Amino acid sequence: MQTVMQKNKYKSVSVGAMVAVMLLLGLYMWMTYRSAVRDISERAGNQLPWAMFYESYHRADIVSKGDTLSLPELRGDLSLVSSVEGMNDVLSRRYHSEISLDTLSQYVDSLLSVVNLNRDFTILEVDGKGKTLRRSNDQQSSTALLTRVFSIRRDQSRGIQLALNNPYPELARRLSPLFLASAIILILFGAILMRLLRYLDEQRLMSELRNDFSYAMVHDMKSPLSSIIMGARFLHSGKVDDKPQIKEKYYAIIESEAEHLLALVNKLLTISKLENKKLILNKQNVNLEPIIDDIIEKAKAKAEKPIDFTVDLLVHRVLADQQYLAEAISNLVDNAIKYSKDEVAICITTQENDKYVLLRVRDNGIGISRDDQRIIFDKFGRAAVHEQNRKGGVSGFGLGLNYVDQVMQAHGGKVTVQSEKDHYSEFTLHIPKG
Repeated sequence: MQTVMQKNKYKSVSVGAMVAVMLLLGLYMWMTYRSAVRDISERAGNQLPWAMFYESYHRADIVSKGDTLSLPELRGDLSLVSSVEGMNDVLSRRYHSEISLDTLSQYVDSLLSVVNLNRDFTILEVDGKGKTLRRSNDQQSSTALLTRVFSIRRDQSRGIQLALNNPYPELARRLSPLFLASAIILILFGAILMRLLRYLDEQRLMSELRNDFSYAMVHDMKSPLSSIIMGARFLHSGKVDDKPQIKEKYYAIIESEAEHLLALVNKLLTISKLENKKLILNKQNVNLEPIIDDIIEKAKAKAEKPIDFTVDLLVHRVLADQQYLAEAISNLVDNAIKYSKDEVAICITTQENDKYVLLRVRDNGIGISRDDQRIIFDKFGRAAVHEQNRKGGVSGFGLGLNYVDQVMQAHGGKVTVQSEKDHYSEFTLHIPKG
């Protein structure tokens, strides 16, 4: 329960962090976008007063016909905006000359090209309330970027405004590196988050499997230990001192159970060495026939039910460590017997392809479900279903197949399985040729 609560806590924190990062990144991108829009608007707007100034002087030169315009009346002060406002006000009142949007467009086009801004624009003449009175063309889009209004009347009743019809190429040029970097950051953060959540799930599952494995291992070791202790106490009591046959039987039981425990411990140690790449294999040209014959002989001697072995070896020799390969084959045979029905039929065959010698062990047992096939080679794979297996009379805690997998990996090969529930299982050792 505590592990689940911690997992949910980590998930909540991770998702919250993801949302916070996305919000902050989104806010930063929006502020950057608004800043870029403002900068483009200001850069374009700064060109408009100059264009208006040039247009006004050009028009004044034509309509005044030598009259000297009063500079103080015209300008009011020394600012460019006031000069433009004063000149247009005087030209309108004294000469009834209004600003020419076509001429103004020519000046604006030249000035925008100098500052490298998009020259798709519309010039608007607006009243004091912002209503459009005239426009230089009909190309203004609904998404146009508007600059500030520059007055052409002292009473602020008229003004000129620039509409940038397509500022988005410039915005894209500026913001695309930021958006690309932001997208990469989000993808990386999302990938890290997904990996973290998957890691938490794996850790939870591994914790559950370890607990099941520990319970199963202790439970299975308890039986031989109990037999050893009971046998030793019985022998120590002296009740069978005058019965050599019974005495020998108890000695044999103690020896057998002790060897069984030692085999389990050795298997754990070997798996640990294989996992840490500390086990050195002694590869030789091994003859498979005596190995398989010995395994069959021992299996028949220990079995409590009839076993029919079929051996068909098309390849007789492999390059492998004889001790560990024999143990791997023996594990597959032991599993075939454990997970079998009342009568056991085991077929051991070999053949080869371009890369491997394929050694197959096939049985007529209870089979393996598709879900279990994905985990049976894990170190704790069978522990999760151990209790169910135990109810069916199966002992052991699932180290055998992991041992086989580790041995084959150490040889540079692999082990695969094909199975059909309630019909058969077939394990294949892929032993490299060289």
